[in-house]
Amino acid sequence: MRLINGIRTVMDRVVEVVCSVWLLVMVAMTCWQIISRYLLGAPSTYSEEFLRFSLVWVSMLSMAYVAGLRKHVAFTLFSDKVSIHWQHYWQILIELAFLAFAIFILVQGGYNATSITMNQVSPSLGLAMGYVYSALPLAGGILAVYSVLNCIELLEKELRSDEEAPQDV
Repeated sequence: MRLINGIRTVMDRVVEVVCSVWLLVMVAMTCWQIISRYLLGAPSTYSEEFLRFSLVWVSMLSMAYVAGLRKHVAFTLFSDKVSIHWQHYWQILIELAFLAFAIFILVQGGYNATSITMNQVSPSLGLAMGYVYSALPLAGGILAVYSVLNCIELLEKELRSDEEAPQDV
């Protein structure tokens, strides 16, 4: 359990710092875009494209982070109607669904999208579009690790609750 908490803490801090710094850069770039357009009269040609690509990256990393913390929007109609014991299994099933989504859609699909678009170049930045799409497999990898950590934590919690439950003699 200690190793899991250590891995989670490191991942949380790294993603928090990266997203926070990136968001700060995006705010600065937005300010520059406003200044260059309205005060200097010469709109920045690259800032809009940079902000659009940055929004993709920050959104994907933030999605993985929020899902990893299990703070995502949840549909609890079914899970609220079952006992606590079954809610643990329901939560594990949800984490396994996140894991499958992360591996098959984000990592595998993102890798395919990245490799297909490496030859396409963005007009203003001259950046290969594959780099923009590489946010998908990276976020998928982060989400997959978080999902595995969440499953382990939920299973350990379930095992502890089974041990603490009164035994019938």
